Amino acid sequence: MFNALIAAEEKGPVLVFSLLGLICLSNAVALCFAYGIGSVVIPHLAVHIGLTEISSSVHPYFRLPFKHGIRTDFVALSAFIIAFFCVKAKGKIQATSSFIRLIHKIQAIIVTFLKKAFLPILPLYVLGFMLKMSSEGTLTFLYTEYLTIFALNVVVSFCYVLAFYKLVSIGYKPLKTLILNMLPAGITGFSTMSGAVTMPVTLECTENNVKHPTLARMVIPTASNMHMLGDDITITLTALTLIMVSGAPLPSFTEFLPYIVGFCIAKLACVGIAGASLLVVLPVLKEHLGFSSEMVSLITTLYVLHDPFGTFHNVMGNGAFALFVEKIFTKAKLVGVKKIKNSRKPS
Repeated sequence: MFNALIAAEEKGPVLVFSLLGLICLSNAVALCFAYGIGSVVIPHLAVHIGLTEISSSVHPYFRLPFKHGIRTDFVALSAFIIAFFCVKAKGKIQATSSFIRLIHKIQAIIVTFLKKAFLPILPLYVLGFMLKMSSEGTLTFLYTEYLTIFALNVVVSFCYVLAFYKLVSIGYKPLKTLILNMLPAGITGFSTMSGAVTMPVTLECTENNVKHPTLARMVIPTASNMHMLGDDITITLTALTLIMVSGAPLPSFTEFLPYIVGFCIAKLACVGIAGASLLVVLPVLKEHLGFSSEMVSLITTLYVLHDPFGTFHNVMGNGAFALFVEKIFTKAKLVGVKKIKNSRKPS
């Protein structure tokens, strides 16, 4: 984000606040879409989900004593502030240019590490995760009690993301080209279950689609943590299902609006790792949809089962969102017809 803001120079603050507004708007539209589909379809589905006891029979041999580091929202705010001062000091303080070059080198090192060292070992993590789920009985639970809603989540998320790509492809590139360019990132997201870990691949694929690569370098890191269309739809449809099977009536749209507002605000403090979306939204589910502790426990299990598909749609959706932001910013003249400065791809 620092490098993107430096490239955008004086327009950086406007771009950031406009981007956050568009993220909230996109999340809100996805939530409304999920509510519309869920309120119509879910009451007609024969769903019988009960609280099941999942045995915790798998334990790690050891635990690494790592603690939570710096919060993502604090890092983003720090990048914004430092970039703002660097833009103002550029040309006035000689050390500023050296500091900017250092940050560029650090970014290149991090991207290389993620792509060459970290991503190749993630299939082992996914295999272990699936074996653990099988041992604890959650896979059986998926196929016996949750399969209908699982299929609904996948189909609705896929259709929504496809429609998003169709919208941004108008007057741009062919729909097939946009999707094929982003597919490697989507497959990586499916295997990693983390939008943040997949971010280098997402950024590279997005740069193949957009006209302003530097703008993509600002959109994708932010969207990977705050803009997750697959999670928006999955959490909402699953929540509506649990409300129905608990015997309570589905909320009206007026009753659903506070959930939309709370959800969008909560996502601004999210991070694109496995399970993070649900964790930040749980208080919203309790406050505005009346979730009990049993319902919270169950939606956590159901969400984990869906996470690979959810991350796939999150990553693919972010590729379309970057194109959408580019179109909006171009019309608003926040980016020019020419590419933003320093638009070469990162090493």
